[in-house]
Amino acid sequence: MVRVGIAVEQGEGLDAITASRFGRAPAFVIVDISESGGIKHVKTIRNNALTYGGGVGVRIAKMLAEEGCEVVAGPAFGPNASAMLSTLGMRPVIIPPGMKVRDATKLILDQLTGRAPPMNPYGPPPWYHRRYGRQVF
Repeated sequence: MVRVGIAVEQGEGLDAITASRFGRAPAFVIVDISESGGIKHVKTIRNNALTYGGGVGVRIAKMLAEEGCEVVAGPAFGPNASAMLSTLGMRPVIIPPGMKVRDATKLILDQLTGRAPPMNPYGPPPWYHRRYGRQVF
């Protein structure tokens, strides 16, 4: 079982849409994913640091660590957020914006288990559209 914090733009739970930014995402969906891909627990939390001037990525990393997240998923991570995630022992995973959380959990699990190569912040790899369908980014 792995607990994942996913940056979302709008909505709640598994139907929320993944965000285009990590630190400035309005909310985060926390999902417990089993090794078989089953979803055990879903919780949506608001980003209280959304209006802060700076250091938002660091604050979000701490907030997600307090929620027990071992993995954090977003479209890209700034240098300070990446450093804090590393310090806290959390693994960042790149996911594209604009997809439902239920689909993102499959992509995250594939990346964690090595069934899919890691994505980069410049867009999905070529195999992505064949497996998950065309998404609007």
